[in-house]
Amino acid sequence: MARSIASAVFDMSFHLGKPVLTMLVIALITGAGIAMRPGRDRADLVVWVFAVQHQKAFVDPLPDGRPSLAAQFTAETGKTVDVQLISYRAQNIRMVGAFMAGLSGPQTPDLVEIEINQVGKYFRPPVDHVGLIPLNDYLRRPGLTPGRTWMDEIIPMRFTPWTKQGRIFGVPHDIHPTTISYRHDLFTEAGVDLPAAKTWHEFQDACLRFQEYWRARGFRNRHALDLPSADGQWLSMFLLQRHINPIDDQGNVYLTDPRVANTLAFYAQLVSGPRKINGESTGGAGAFARDLVDGNICAYITPDWRVQFIKDYTPVDEHGRKVLEGKMRMMHLPVFEPGDAPTTTLGGTMMGIPRTCHDPEAAWRLLEVLYLSMDSNVGRSRDMMILPPVRSMWDDPVYHQPDPYFGGQRINEMFIELAPKVPARQVTPATHLAHAIFSVLLHDARRYIETRGTDGLEEACRRWLARAEEDLKRRMAHGEFSE
Repeated sequence: MARSIASAVFDMSFHLGKPVLTMLVIALITGAGIAMRPGRDRADLVVWVFAVQHQKAFVDPLPDGRPSLAAQFTAETGKTVDVQLISYRAQNIRMVGAFMAGLSGPQTPDLVEIEINQVGKYFRPPVDHVGLIPLNDYLRRPGLTPGRTWMDEIIPMRFTPWTKQGRIFGVPHDIHPTTISYRHDLFTEAGVDLPAAKTWHEFQDACLRFQEYWRARGFRNRHALDLPSADGQWLSMFLLQRHINPIDDQGNVYLTDPRVANTLAFYAQLVSGPRKINGESTGGAGAFARDLVDGNICAYITPDWRVQFIKDYTPVDEHGRKVLEGKMRMMHLPVFEPGDAPTTTLGGTMMGIPRTCHDPEAAWRLLEVLYLSMDSNVGRSRDMMILPPVRSMWDDPVYHQPDPYFGGQRINEMFIELAPKVPARQVTPATHLAHAIFSVLLHDARRYIETRGTDGLEEACRRWLARAEEDLKRRMAHGEFSE
């Protein structure tokens, strides 16, 4: 039949030519076939995730042989669960499109994970029109600890990225306290005690001494610190240490805060000019682990999740041991001035319930199993080395073991120590614009250093930021949601 349709059509003239006509015929035939194909029965609850590690944590059996988290929920409630892995970009396009078009039913999930750099776009509508259900009332229900609610159990600042005007739209999966992990053996050989550097300026001085030592011995491409040269998100990570969000949840802009210009000028000198200490991997977990192994880049800024990537991609020796085992150490972040946080945060994920969910109560119960049960901690600690945001989970012995990779340091205890000190990160629909501005200004600051040196750099940064703030405010006003 397909041949007869094609033959009849090709006998007709087509003004765009036969190749285009051929494509149209193929699309028609295959589309009809797909439309007539029996559909897969929809599970009672559909979950969208963007990370394969999260999917595995939800659907793989537990290490002791017990059923997976999803299977436990089904056994308890009789409701089936389908955890679907959707690519990062596709998920956000589909979710935002579904919310704007008012779609429901099979086109939308009952639970969805959203990454921290993407959540701002979901908060663009007025708070009553955000496409997710506010979870404040659910979070006031009993938590793991008798007499405490989930609101009490979860680190308060980690609700901030998922909140608009006091309404919490997501339960955090993580905290991501951030440290520096470094090649202790190479810094020690160079006579540099890196943890003794308590401020960023002292840290920069220590890294310069490290580089000078190795360059004098022929290692001209041995860099101290992995740091992107022009990535605004990383500058924001430094600013967060100083408790500065470029935009707050009320729409106030803080680019002209003097500390922003100071931090911008300092960051530019970390990645350009005579006091440059950075190197940049080519990208990907395997590449930066290789640079660490080869001693090309010897210190990395490490949120908890990044430590697992380093370990996973470190090769083993002939005895089956990781070649960096015992050679690594971890330290707090240096600060700029007293009052700064000794840590920051990079990355983050939440799970929310779309307003289109047909059974929010069942979805909430599933969310508790996937994110807030003690068993949910297994996947985070086993596969991702992520510290959970629920305080009572930190008593798990897995977080209190010496780590041979880090010379016996109890690195998870360091993450636990830093977790309550992680600054609150605010994310708005315009935060990505601020990050883009920072990327441009980092490029400008680097060019300034390369052509004029550092004299007058901070004053130039203040001028650029003042102009950028006015431009950002205009863009934010233009992008305001109209009902």
